[in-house]
Amino acid sequence: MVDVALYNVIVMGLAFMCMFGAFQTSTFIEGTVLHSNHTPNLDTANGDGIAFTSVAIIYFVLAFANAIAPAAVGFLGARRGMFFGAIPYCLFIACILYPYLFTLYTCSALLGIGAAVLWTAQGEYLTNNSTDQTMSRNTGIFWALLQSSLVLGNITVYFILGNNENIDNELRYLVYGVLTGACTLGWLLLLLLRKPPALKYSLSLSTQATKKAIPGPIEATMSALRLLKTREMVLLSICFTYTGLELTFFSGVYGTMIGNMDHLEGYTHGVFKKNMVALGGVIVGAGEILGGLTFGVLGSRTIKYGRDPVVIFGMLVHLATFYVCYLNFLPSSPYQTVSPDELLADNNRLFNPSVAVAQVCAFTLGLGDSMFNTQIYGIIAALYSEDSAPAFAVFKFFQSLFSGIAFIYSSHVQLQWQLAILAVMAIFGTWSFVTVEWSLKKKREGYQPIQ
Repeated sequence: MVDVALYNVIVMGLAFMCMFGAFQTSTFIEGTVLHSNHTPNLDTANGDGIAFTSVAIIYFVLAFANAIAPAAVGFLGARRGMFFGAIPYCLFIACILYPYLFTLYTCSALLGIGAAVLWTAQGEYLTNNSTDQTMSRNTGIFWALLQSSLVLGNITVYFILGNNENIDNELRYLVYGVLTGACTLGWLLLLLLRKPPALKYSLSLSTQATKKAIPGPIEATMSALRLLKTREMVLLSICFTYTGLELTFFSGVYGTMIGNMDHLEGYTHGVFKKNMVALGGVIVGAGEILGGLTFGVLGSRTIKYGRDPVVIFGMLVHLATFYVCYLNFLPSSPYQTVSPDELLADNNRLFNPSVAVAQVCAFTLGLGDSMFNTQIYGIIAALYSEDSAPAFAVFKFFQSLFSGIAFIYSSHVQLQWQLAILAVMAIFGTWSFVTVEWSLKKKREGYQPIQ
């Protein structure tokens, strides 16, 4: 007999892998493409700035579109919400085939709206296909498949760019034609999703003994606003904020740091800059996949001992990584090319910058991120199994809002201060998560079912 719930999780993971492999590759090389002399419809001298603005639009529209995302998912349902929410991803990638400033920014805004609906629907659909015993497994499987897009996308960049600093028209048509096709394939895979089986998310809490009716769109939006007033969601919002800050660091800032160190003698050993950055993306993805698979396989142990040890370990991994990044990179590396003179002026270093150390840190950044995110999915589903769409909308609101904020300040603030912000928020985010998890444990232990 086919496990319909597991089938749905795997198909959804494959669909997201195709879509986000294409999308992340697209945004990775967007600045190079728009900076090329072969894009006459744009100010090519400001190609990097246009790409920066495009991504910023996506983040901020995504943040505030979460206000309407629960209503959209309440009206469309989870499966159709994902289907319609994925369309702007295809449009965004396709518009770079013939880039115009107006269409690029318009598609960026549409993508922000679509992403809010897509991720809210995804959270609800994952919850609907899970039980208390399978939520960790399903989250781990989905997360591993999703983060495979980092590996696939960056391997694509590695071979596409080679030693090409510019992308001409023919290469742009080829690359973005393939990426549009891959994203469309992922979109069409969503049509294969089946109706979730009749599962009851058994949390052993008396308050969830009776299944509620599915809320309408207006009620879903109001539920999201009410959740922001609850103690649990206020505490979890601190952890959500941290995931947004570290998302920007490992997905945007860190690759720039690796590339900006490539003029230092002995750092690259002749490896081309863009290839180093792409390899870093592959290694981040490997860490994400290992974390997702580990906590999928060990899902039953996670439920037995709680989610808090995983998050605490993730915090320790990230704190150690931040310290090594502080030792390995120079202060200006997030926003400008580091000169040999700057390295010579910093004569108190324990060791000289190393690309090997940078790639190890890339792995641990991905590993720690997977620990936080898989457990966040689990605790949201545990607390709000009957009201999951508004809860996931709140999660994505804080994550995307602070991703956008970090994306802005990261190009102006020195590395040590960025790492200090991340370290402080990692500690407070972990504390907030553990507080909610312990509260949930007490409720479980205090509830005794009627014999």
